[in-house]
Amino acid sequence: MKILDRYLFRTVATATAVALLVLLLLELFLSLLVELEDVGKGHYDFVAVMRYLLLIQPQRLYEMFPMALLVGGLLGMGALASGSELIAMRAAGLSLMRLTGSALQAGLLLSLVVLAIGEFVAPPLEQAAREQRAVAKTENLAIRGGRGFWARDGDYFIHVRAVLPGVRLVDIHIFKINPGSAQLETLTAAQGARYVEGHWLLEEVNRSSLNGDEVQTEHLAQLSVVSAISPQILDVLAANPDELSIRDLRIYVTYLEGNGLDAQNYRLALWRKLLAPLAYMAMLVVAMPFVFGPSRSSGAGQRIVIGLLLGLLFFLFNYLLGNVVLLYGLPPLVGAGLPTLLFLGAGGYALRRLR
Repeated sequence: MKILDRYLFRTVATATAVALLVLLLLELFLSLLVELEDVGKGHYDFVAVMRYLLLIQPQRLYEMFPMALLVGGLLGMGALASGSELIAMRAAGLSLMRLTGSALQAGLLLSLVVLAIGEFVAPPLEQAAREQRAVAKTENLAIRGGRGFWARDGDYFIHVRAVLPGVRLVDIHIFKINPGSAQLETLTAAQGARYVEGHWLLEEVNRSSLNGDEVQTEHLAQLSVVSAISPQILDVLAANPDELSIRDLRIYVTYLEGNGLDAQNYRLALWRKLLAPLAYMAMLVVAMPFVFGPSRSSGAGQRIVIGLLLGLLFFLFNYLLGNVVLLYGLPPLVGAGLPTLLFLGAGGYALRRLR
C-alpha cells in the first residue's frame, strides 16, 4: 500500500503545485498592473515594484493554497478516474474511504509545509514589503519595522508598539534629540494616539525633559502633536489580522483584552489559523464526490470550474459568517470552525452516498 500512497501523493501534489503556480502567476500579473499606477511617486520605481511583489508572494501562496489544493485534488484524482485507474484500484479491493484517506495524507503533508511558510516566512516578508513600499513613496521619512515600528521625523525618533486598524497607535515613545549635541532633550511616552483634524492626539502622556542633571516630569491627559507621519503611511503598517502569525496574534489578543479593547477580530483570525489544517482537509473531502461520482468522466476544464466554484463558495461563506460573528458578538470559534465543519459534513455525506 505504500507504493499506492506514494503514487497518489505524487499525483495530488503535482496537480496542486501546477494549480498553485497558475494562481500565483495570475495574481502577480494583476498586482503588477495595480502597482504600475503608483510608479513615479517618490522613489517608487519599477525595481521597487518588483521587489514588493516578490516579497509578498509567500503570503499569497499561503492564501491561495486552499483553492489550489481543491483544484489539484479534482485534477489529480480526476485524471486517475478518467483513465480508469481508480476503478482498477477499487476492483483490487480498495474502498472509496481508503482512496480518500490516501489523498488526505498527501493534502496533510502539503498543508504542513504551507502552514510553516504562513507562520514563519510570510508575515515578516509581508510587513517588510509594505514598509519598503511606504518609504519609497514618501520622501524625508524613514520607517523600520519589527513588532511595531521605528520612525524618524526630523529631530524626533518615534517608536510605536502596534498600529491597529482605523489608524490607532498603541504604546508610543517619542525621543527628541538635540541636533547640535546629539543628546536626548525630551522623552514622551503615551498609552495611545489617534488622528484628529490634521494632528495626532496622544492620550495618557508622561513627558520627561532633561536639562543637565535635572529631569522634569509631567503627566498630561492629552497632548496634541503635529507630525509628518500621516495616517496614509501608517495604514499600510496596520496589523492586518489575516497576515499575522499565530504567535503575534496571541500577543495582540492578550494585549487588547488586557487593556479592555475589542479583540474579537484578532481572536477570529487566530482560530482560523489554528483550524487551517482542518479547513484544508475539508477542501479535499468536498472534492472527492465529484471524482468518484457520476461526473468522474468529465474533462479537466469542468473540474477546474467545479473547484473554483466550491472554493469561492467556501471563502464567501467564511467571510460572511465571520462578519456576522463580529457584528453580533458571537464566539469567534463559531465563525472560524462552522464553515469547515459544514464542508466536511457535506463531503462526508456525499461520499457515504457513493459507497
